[in-house]
Amino acid sequence: MEALDMVESIPLVSVVMINWNRKDILRHVLLKLAGQTYPRYEIIIADNGSTDGAAEMVETEFRQVKLIRLNENCGIKGYNIAFENSLGEIIVILDNDSFPEDEGIAKIVKKFQKYPKLGALGSKVYYYYSGKIHHWHPHVRDEYGPDEGFDSPLFNGCSAAARSSVLKEVGFYPDEFFLYENERDLCTRIINAGYDVKYFTDIAGYHMVSEESRSSERLIFYATRNRIWYCWKYLPIWIACWKTMAIAGFNIIAAVKSMRIKLYLEPIFVGIMGLPGVLKKRRPVKKEYLQKILY
Repeated sequence: MEALDMVESIPLVSVVMINWNRKDILRHVLLKLAGQTYPRYEIIIADNGSTDGAAEMVETEFRQVKLIRLNENCGIKGYNIAFENSLGEIIVILDNDSFPEDEGIAKIVKKFQKYPKLGALGSKVYYYYSGKIHHWHPHVRDEYGPDEGFDSPLFNGCSAAARSSVLKEVGFYPDEFFLYENERDLCTRIINAGYDVKYFTDIAGYHMVSEESRSSERLIFYATRNRIWYCWKYLPIWIACWKTMAIAGFNIIAAVKSMRIKLYLEPIFVGIMGLPGVLKKRRPVKKEYLQKILY
């Protein structure tokens, strides 16, 4: 078999990310991706209306990349547009400031080939600048886990992957979230459809952010609002009520301590006011999967 035929006989992988005004970091990520040992992958970037020349840089310096230029910053909807334009059997999901180890894509493909029920996975993530591990899994702190990985209720969206067929079956990220909590929403639907979501410590990704916790106003607003919406989309009513009260209580305490009332209370108000629309999309998790998605 000729080399070209051998390459075409292995699964095509689509590496997908969105970008907004991170030209220099995006260039670094794309240069790192060029070092992948896996020979058959495409890169798709949905650019959310960048004004810093990022899209022009991609068009000029990385002509092999499939660039989708959007007219505005539409948040995670950009991922969905990129998903729709991907051709791979496996979708590798990255942030515009993250990349997998050189063998990362090859390792990801092997996991999906070995475990037929695997719908999505997240990898071990290192802070790029310090080299420390970001322990994003709600329960696992093991640096080295078993080959079959750990069950997980979600993945870290800066270094993850999913089967294209599973994404098409359960749907993509929730457009209405805009940012944050979208991975949790998607993984709940994957688990509820009978697939596994796993955390693998033998696959590594690198995230070019500070290891210090981020607490931007944007994060507080969208994470709080979307967490409320998530609860009412998928959880039993009594659990949704309890978690909503817990979220509200936490934010009220934070508002009093910081004296930033609007910052912490506005997302609660917006989240509750948006519940009529959210309840139209309500799809409670099956009882047999409830414990797999709670944490």
